Amino acid sequence: MVAPISLLLAGLAACGGGELALPNQGQPSEIVVVRGDGQSGTIGELLGDSLVVRVVDRFGDPVGGSEVTWTAEVGGSVTPPTSVTSPDGQAGTQRLLGAEVGTYLTTAAILGSEDAPEPAVFTTIGVAARLAFTVAPPATAASGVLLSPQPVLQLQDAGGSDIAREGVVVIAQISAGGGSLVGGTSSTSDVGGRVAFADLAIRGSPGTRRLIFAADGFASATSSVSLDVGAPASIEATAGSEQAAAVATAVATRPAVVVRDEDGNLLGGIPVTFTVTGGGGSLDGANPVTGSDGVAIVGGWTLGKKVGANTLEATLSGLDVSGSPVVFTATGTPGPVAAGKSLVSAAPATITASGGSSRSTITVTARDAYDNPISGLAVTLSASGTGNTLTQPATLTRSNGSTTGLLSATTPGNRVVSATIAGTAVTQTASVAVSPGAPSATRSSATVPDGTAGKGTTIEIRLRDAQDNDLPGQASAIAVSVSGANSRGSISASDHDGGRYTATYIPEKAGADQVQVRVSGTAVPGSPFASAVKAGDAEPGSSQAVVPACVESADLPAKITITAFDAFGNRVTRGGDDFQIRVNQGTSVKPTDNGDGTYAARLNLDIGVFRIDITLDGKPIKGSPYQILVPFPFSEC
Repeated sequence: MVAPISLLLAGLAACGGGELALPNQGQPSEIVVVRGDGQSGTIGELLGDSLVVRVVDRFGDPVGGSEVTWTAEVGGSVTPPTSVTSPDGQAGTQRLLGAEVGTYLTTAAILGSEDAPEPAVFTTIGVAARLAFTVAPPATAASGVLLSPQPVLQLQDAGGSDIAREGVVVIAQISAGGGSLVGGTSSTSDVGGRVAFADLAIRGSPGTRRLIFAADGFASATSSVSLDVGAPASIEATAGSEQAAAVATAVATRPAVVVRDEDGNLLGGIPVTFTVTGGGGSLDGANPVTGSDGVAIVGGWTLGKKVGANTLEATLSGLDVSGSPVVFTATGTPGPVAAGKSLVSAAPATITASGGSSRSTITVTARDAYDNPISGLAVTLSASGTGNTLTQPATLTRSNGSTTGLLSATTPGNRVVSATIAGTAVTQTASVAVSPGAPSATRSSATVPDGTAGKGTTIEIRLRDAQDNDLPGQASAIAVSVSGANSRGSISASDHDGGRYTATYIPEKAGADQVQVRVSGTAVPGSPFASAVKAGDAEPGSSQAVVPACVESADLPAKITITAFDAFGNRVTRGGDDFQIRVNQGTSVKPTDNGDGTYAARLNLDIGVFRIDITLDGKPIKGSPYQILVPFPFSEC
């Protein structure tokens, strides 16, 4: 039958346009008793509670606008005799009992239709006695709060006179409105027929409750109570706990609590106090009031300036309710890198130029604006100067915010080390002084020239470390000595800055010198160095001549040989000196220069004694003046 029904529905939809109306929808199908059945009432009086029915269609939906006819059976009457159902399908009437004690019936029917539903039947017991309030329940009450005043009833006859009867049990119930009646819901009459309740309370959602107090053989007493929410009984978090945010910033979700009474009703208008209890920080709107949904939300929670736990408590001032205090937690995380708070340091601050054996550890610490260390960030180092070997940090910043790299350098000078943390350049820098290395003999050098007797021989020395850096200020590392023709035990070195040094000695003897140059006790490459020392300038007082004292006529001309010597007696082996010969202080004659430090002259003299003056640069040489005798012929010298 599924297919035919589907086709029927489709056809109905096509014919009807927008809404689909099913057969018998909205037609009265059943009359249901809502309340008022089973009451006990005093004969000749109205029942304490109305008789109410609901008319529904075959789908259980309420049917409004239906006329319900009420009929009083066995006596008495109903007012009104007819009533029309409201949109929720309800209709009601008041029942007046007759004058006889017994059972009364009341019917509710819909007339005038062959398909009318079965009438609803109410049964009521008419009694001659009744329960009457001497203290009625309050018109209003709070959920879960004891009624004040508590109800007190009196057993009475139909004429309203008190009945003194002990032991009659009166039961209190809610006949309409839902919820529950708590406390002692039954009470027994005392000897005077008085029935007192001591701890009744109504629990439930806001609305009107109909209370009925009943006892066998007595007409019931009823009362309506408007129930409001109860006093605050609980508080709990609804949002905003266990968050995380950067220090000194507001959490994303504002903490919120909900306040309820003992029956779970949401309470509006309740002031809530939020208080920071840990981690510092501050609040906006710390004293919100719950809305109609029972929720109070703090205006804002800004965490403290230090990384770690932050706590916030919500309480109801002066009330100790379940769940109080509500504790909210949030974790303060580091803020962004602060260039001015992050650190760069170097240890040691001074290293020696090397190929990596002497290094400075560069420590970079990432911090936010409140000095909180930041972990998990990449760091990049840079350094000024040349010849640097910079080892970048191998790890991200650790829990203390730091990571380390290494710096070594092959050239001396001051280095400035800078750091960038996750793209942020750190303001602080670290300074590392790179000093030259120890003097290295193998990297140092020396130049030794040939010497000249009587003149200084200057030895040029270049002092360097193992990295070929020039080393000033370390003359003490240099030792110079000379062996050979002019031995010198030790010659001091003079510093000329920039790693240049000189050592000077004055040789006196022509010949071969061996110059030893050592750096820190080790000979430099090429040491010992050979220095050929030549004679100095010809010195008149040292130069000599061979002049014959007597020359026979047959042996003329007289032969003179001059040999040049320097001031230290070294034979001069080069020519070019200005020797002059004068005979008897006459005109000067320049001897022949042999180019080897010797000079020759041939003098044609007459018979006689001759004065021979030999000078060098105008000064007489050693032994000058000389004398030559030329004897008469046939005379011998």
